[in-house]
Amino acid sequence: MKLFFVIDQIAILRWNKNGITVVGNASSPGKSSSQLYRPWDLVLDWQDNLYVTDRSNNRVQKFARGSKFGVTVAGNATGTGGNSLNLLSESLGIVVDDEENVYVSDYHNHRVVLWTRRSTIGRIVAGNGKYSSNSFFNFIHRI
Repeated sequence: MKLFFVIDQIAILRWNKNGITVVGNASSPGKSSSQLYRPWDLVLDWQDNLYVTDRSNNRVQKFARGSKFGVTVAGNATGTGGNSLNLLSESLGIVVDDEENVYVSDYHNHRVVLWTRRSTIGRIVAGNGKYSSNSFFNFIHRI
């Protein structure tokens, strides 16, 4: 069976003939570990963990295969946004490498942040965190 993933404003859906919700709650956004609010991007790692940028909760959630509950691997679990290195401000694009390091485009902070496995603070790997009229890193959507 072929699977197609669709991102709507509050849930990640796996599309088959009937469509089923894989993570999130299709009827209400929120900040709990089982909810998303405006998910933007997703990737699967080699262990079939699903990583989702939870845009309006300023975080990245990791869902183990078959789990409806995510673990925050970048940003703050409460959804608090900001510009310090333990926070994100509208997480959009995401890449996860073989070591489970997470690279996130931090849209309003004009930077790409690396969160190493099990870290609670990120490290800027592109951009400087400030808007500049001549910067390539303003408002990064995808990486």
